[in-house]
Amino acid sequence: MDLQDETRMWDVYDRMQTMVAMLNDTPVFPSLVWLYAWDVVVDQFKNHQWEDVRNDGFEDYAIKQGLELHEIWKMFWQEADKNDFTLEYGVENMLEHITDWMIERDILVSLDNDMDLDEDEEDVIESAKEEV
Repeated sequence: MDLQDETRMWDVYDRMQTMVAMLNDTPVFPSLVWLYAWDVVVDQFKNHQWEDVRNDGFEDYAIKQGLELHEIWKMFWQEADKNDFTLEYGVENMLEHITDWMIERDILVSLDNDMDLDEDEEDVIESAKEEV
């Protein structure tokens, strides 16, 4: 191992030790599950913003317009005991569980039921229906 790799190794070790200490000091249980679940929520929030998702056409759901991350945190906190998030069945299962929770709470909303169309878009849809 060269000096650069060894330096990187010890830097990562120090960071990991710091993160583990912070996680252990976090007043929630199980803190690793909380951390992972919240990380998934934040990732969904960042990657499913309304305009980005609506314009790329690859996703079925987007974050409800105007919803802020701190509002989602409040829901997350208040419903933590009910959610039963767990890593017991693997990360894919937990991702699905969190996504379902976000859909049930109208954090992620379906683009198929687009209630926020602009007037111009509504006119285009109406004229297309009339042509059929």
